[in-house]
Amino acid sequence: MFTRVLRQSFRRQEGQALVMAALLVLLMSIAVLTTVNLGHTIHERVRLQNTADAAAYSMAAMEARAFNFYAYANRTQVSHYVSAMMWQSLLSLIYFAEAFVTDIYGFMKTLDPCAGDADGPFWKVACPILENVVPYVSQILKAIDKFIGIFKNLIKAFQTVLRTANPDKWIGRGVIPAHQLLNSAMFMASQAVMLSTVSHVGQTTDSVIYDNDKNVDSKLGQFASGALSACLFDQAHFREAGGSPLAPGVNPLTPIDPLKKKHTDKEARAKRSMAGIANATRYACDAEGGICPEGFITSRKLGDLIPLPDGLGPIRDLLSKDIDTPVFSFAKYGQTRLLTANNPGVAKATEVNDSSKARNTIRDWNDGIEPTLGRLAQGDNLGSDDLYWIKFGPSNLGPFRNPLACKKEDNPRECWGDPRKGYGEAGSNKLTFKTTMKTSIWAMNAKENSYNDGGVHWRIHHNTQPVGDSWRKVYKPSGSEADVGVHRSKVCVVKILGFCPVEMSVYTANVMPAEDGNHPWKGITPFMHFEPGQYGDTCGSAVNNDAAASRYKHDFNQPSTWAILNKTADQLTNAGHTDHEGTGSNDIALLNQDGKVKWKFSNSTPTLEMKNNRMKFLSAIEGLNVVSRGQTYYHRPGNWAEQPNFFNPYWRPRLASVYQGRHSLPFVGDVVDRLPGPLKNIPPKIITH
Repeated sequence: MFTRVLRQSFRRQEGQALVMAALLVLLMSIAVLTTVNLGHTIHERVRLQNTADAAAYSMAAMEARAFNFYAYANRTQVSHYVSAMMWQSLLSLIYFAEAFVTDIYGFMKTLDPCAGDADGPFWKVACPILENVVPYVSQILKAIDKFIGIFKNLIKAFQTVLRTANPDKWIGRGVIPAHQLLNSAMFMASQAVMLSTVSHVGQTTDSVIYDNDKNVDSKLGQFASGALSACLFDQAHFREAGGSPLAPGVNPLTPIDPLKKKHTDKEARAKRSMAGIANATRYACDAEGGICPEGFITSRKLGDLIPLPDGLGPIRDLLSKDIDTPVFSFAKYGQTRLLTANNPGVAKATEVNDSSKARNTIRDWNDGIEPTLGRLAQGDNLGSDDLYWIKFGPSNLGPFRNPLACKKEDNPRECWGDPRKGYGEAGSNKLTFKTTMKTSIWAMNAKENSYNDGGVHWRIHHNTQPVGDSWRKVYKPSGSEADVGVHRSKVCVVKILGFCPVEMSVYTANVMPAEDGNHPWKGITPFMHFEPGQYGDTCGSAVNNDAAASRYKHDFNQPSTWAILNKTADQLTNAGHTDHEGTGSNDIALLNQDGKVKWKFSNSTPTLEMKNNRMKFLSAIEGLNVVSRGQTYYHRPGNWAEQPNFFNPYWRPRLASVYQGRHSLPFVGDVVDRLPGPLKNIPPKIITH
């Protein structure tokens, strides 16, 4: 019986499915666990990529904020230069007013020699007779003499107030240099922002990474990507203008070298960008609702200066035009500009003996640089002029010279105002105003070697300089009206065979160059400037110190930010319980303590490893590895073609293609570009975001 039952049990086959089921359950468990672990790895991969993206974007955002701060600081510097030009324009206008009213008095004195103190033995005898003996003439001359006497007293009072207040000193030495100190302060602020930004960029914004994932601690990758990002950030700075993050050390109180003015000098190109913008935005006053005209710095014609109502517009237009008739000629000009070194220099600004050597460059197309580049002034000097001339009648009446109307070749000391407009026009060098100097202010940098580094001021000279000033030289006026700064010149009216039998005394304002030390000008203060090219093709290659203009390549040098992160197996599982504290480990699902499943059906032993600690990058770095690229880019809304610069706050951050930025990686771009044709399609698939 027992034997029969045993034989029947051996014949049964129902239990064979149990073995297969057990194997299938194992395979299904492995598949489920693998799927769970794969999902966990993908999740960590996405999380790590997001962390890298956040780090790269944060670095780009910090750089964009720094660049936009530069733009606001540079714009503030421009406004300070414009304000300094406005103050110098005001000075120039004040001393023009003194010269102009003094010239009016001199003109009246010329027409009426009996007014005031009679000059010369003839008039000392003739004037008492004419004023007291000759009927009718005596009454007219007495009335004119009384009026001129009152006018003279008013001029003397005005000059006394002007010489006592001496605005030339406290504005020229105090107010205007204060604007350059303010620019130094703005540059210091830009430097502080620059250094703060590069410190965060160099650390790959550790705080952002830590806030996103506390288990990421890849110092090697962060060091490499931080160093690369800091280098690219450094390359965007024009060292010659304001230093760079890796080469700061620029003294904010020392101007950019005024002697650098060739086109091959990087300092010159930097200065021209700042001075060009300052010269192009010379609107220190608001024409709407105020008496200060909008063109105060660029045009000081009488129609611009006199606050006439709109109903008197025709009179304003008439005053703004040159009056040039056979009977009367009058014109008034005025302008203030930043200029290039030695344009003019001390010798040119103080020339009084040879008019052809004088040089007023405010309106010149020639900036003295070879080849001539036009009016690309560099801000090394600051010039202002308020020119005018007064003429009555033609300069010659047959063989007689008209002493009331100077020619442009005449000595300007014999004329009312400066008549030398057009003097020296020859060939193609038609610089109409190049020799006109009365009245003008030339604030010069220290390397021009002016007296006390204070520039030159064409203004009225009296017998002594104002109290508190110490001029290098005083051109004393001569004649009976010297006490009001009026100079007497003997003008030959008729010349016969080289002799002058008839002379006439001409009285003019004694406007001459004064080296009074009142007009120092340091030049262009250092500022943050954008480097459109690159010092080297990529960070890590040889620095290009060539003085030639840099090439435009690699995204126009708009800097990239790189983040390279790694997480080891322990960091992926939160082995240290540092991420999301209190949640415990985030370990993967395992079948045993070793995390490995082995099969041995033959001599070989296949192994399924559940942990991902065998994942390596370039066979060196264990775990998950990601790379991300951000970019700080310049874009004015609606205009992609505008070149990047540090004058407009249009810098923005973005995430960018890793492959597109391959040229900013040392050697990578060159290697990829040199691949043969069949292999060129491989890098875009491998080097991905």
